[in-house]
Amino acid sequence: MGVTQVKGRKVVVRQPLNVLFELFLDLNNFTRNLPDGIQEKSEIKSTADTLLAKVQGFEMGLKVDERTPYSSIKYVQYGKSPIAFVFKVLLNPINEAETEFHLELDAALSGFFKMMLGSKLQGAIDKVTDELEKGFNGVIKY
Repeated sequence: MGVTQVKGRKVVVRQPLNVLFELFLDLNNFTRNLPDGIQEKSEIKSTADTLLAKVQGFEMGLKVDERTPYSSIKYVQYGKSPIAFVFKVLLNPINEAETEFHLELDAALSGFFKMMLGSKLQGAIDKVTDELEKGFNGVIKY
């Protein structure tokens, strides 16, 4: 079983460092603005430190594992997740009003999961990065 590493592109957003850090730190923030029905359909549950979702019979979860104030947040798998992974949000202040961030994912994929998911992980990280960039820069209103 090998580790698949995926890095998102670095983006600069018009948000102060402390705002982004606090947002990513509390996993309840990820469930607050979900479209109607998604939370119930996916059986999503969250606390400040954990997020757990059951989708199509698979349970996936993550929990905050490590916090480096105003620099990075590391999440690891949680619950009955079939894939061991480490997900990081890395933050770098540009000035008082702007922050650069990027996402990194290390996933231990067996042959089956590597075949199914390996090539899709970069696309998923890119899509999440794009949507976060739009949201943080005010293109999407929540």
